[in-house]
Amino acid sequence: MKHLTPFRPRPVLPLNVVEQAGWRLKNYAILADGRSYDETVASAASEEALRRLPEAGGLRDEEGNHGIGFQIVHFAEVGVVSPVFYWQWGSVLARLEQIRARWEDPTVFRDGVREVVGCIWEMDIVQFEVNLWTSTLLDGTEPPDVRLNRYLDRHTGSSCRS
Repeated sequence: MKHLTPFRPRPVLPLNVVEQAGWRLKNYAILADGRSYDETVASAASEEALRRLPEAGGLRDEEGNHGIGFQIVHFAEVGVVSPVFYWQWGSVLARLEQIRARWEDPTVFRDGVREVVGCIWEMDIVQFEVNLWTSTLLDGTEPPDVRLNRYLDRHTGSSCRS
């Protein structure tokens, strides 16, 4: 993408929830023009995220994280960028530092740009997830586990800013 070109939506693929080491991560893929989804690359991104995440807490943990989050695997022009976010203290969204892989070696994830939170396509997903967390986990009278299952079952639509 060239600097300050007109915005165009990108396809978003809702992926399976990754469950490992006590973590449940909702996963998404975003595809830039000319890029396609690759399961091997997405799996490598998930493995790296799970390696970097702190020990998973529980949903009822008031002192730490809930072992619940989401990961975006963005098949972008410059490489594969993968922001990871997770919930803690009921209403706080935490994040790992950005991880990214070069197209020359797309399954080897290293540190990305430290101060980057995410691009506009990724922030659409973050906004959806924040709104969904608020409307499911922080609202209602159903037991927390029921609300959590509803949260984990829902993903954003087929494109960012469609």
